[in-house]
Amino acid sequence: MGIEMIIGLATALLAVIAGAFGIGHARGTSKAEAKADQQRTEENAAATVAAAERKAEVMKGASDVQQTVSHMPDDDVDRELREKFTRPGSR
Repeated sequence: MGIEMIIGLATALLAVIAGAFGIGHARGTSKAEAKADQQRTEENAAATVAAAERKAEVMKGASDVQQTVSHMPDDDVDRELREKFTRPGSR
């Protein structure tokens, strides 16, 4: 076996090892990107659900206030607004 043959085999072996690492890296990157995309989708879905729940709570509160005010005499509404309403940041 000549020196050229040994060098050729060593080079081929190194090429095979480098190729295996390259393929492994590509597969790992692909899996990581897929996992990140799935996590982003789940986070967006959770944020959408939370926003919808907050909106429903606010709408319910506004409806309750509107119903309460519509059943109160005008003088009582005026008095409550004067006593309880403050502009944000004024106190």
